[in-house]
Amino acid sequence: MVRKTKEEAQETRERLLDAAGDMFSEKGVTKTSLEDIAKAAGVTRGAVYWHFKNKTDLVDALWQRKKMPLDEAWGDCCASLESDPLGRIRANAIEMLRRAANDPKTRQVYDILFHKCERVDDGETIMARCLESRQECVPVIRDFFEAAIKAGQLPKDVEVLTAMVGFFSYLDGLIYNSFLHPEVVRLNQLAELYVDIYVEGLKHTPARTP
Repeated sequence: MVRKTKEEAQETRERLLDAAGDMFSEKGVTKTSLEDIAKAAGVTRGAVYWHFKNKTDLVDALWQRKKMPLDEAWGDCCASLESDPLGRIRANAIEMLRRAANDPKTRQVYDILFHKCERVDDGETIMARCLESRQECVPVIRDFFEAAIKAGQLPKDVEVLTAMVGFFSYLDGLIYNSFLHPEVVRLNQLAELYVDIYVEGLKHTPARTP
């Protein structure tokens, strides 16, 4: 009986997340109330509070449920075991863009984070949690950039931190703009080209002035 209760609670939680994702994407976080989410999920508002403290909690749970492609792609990677570190950086970046284009739930979460957290009271908290999650994969990605330099795939003058800032900013910018101009920023069709532009730029990093 206890097991069934836990299963039912998990099912309710998933229904609430599905409803929250749809409502946030349609109306925005600010204009969506917990009552709206409860009605869409077919439960009472008390059920919402049983699982989530507030809308910030819901957005965070959506992020955690649909682990972002960049974070997930590096979960099982180890630079010291990789014979082609730059190739792995390239492949994971392409996978990130394609998932952001093709997976509906992933795309929905990006849409909410980039476009639907408009001046919500705790918007800074939402973004802080997302950034904290991303920080988990930063050391792994740093190792791959360092390994690519050591292997001679990238110039010794590439500054790893700067390269990583460019990596995150470039990919996030492409995904952000794919919502604004989907007919121009065609992530699925042009993912390889976009990533290769970035990678080729790194390969031609100018020597630093002493």
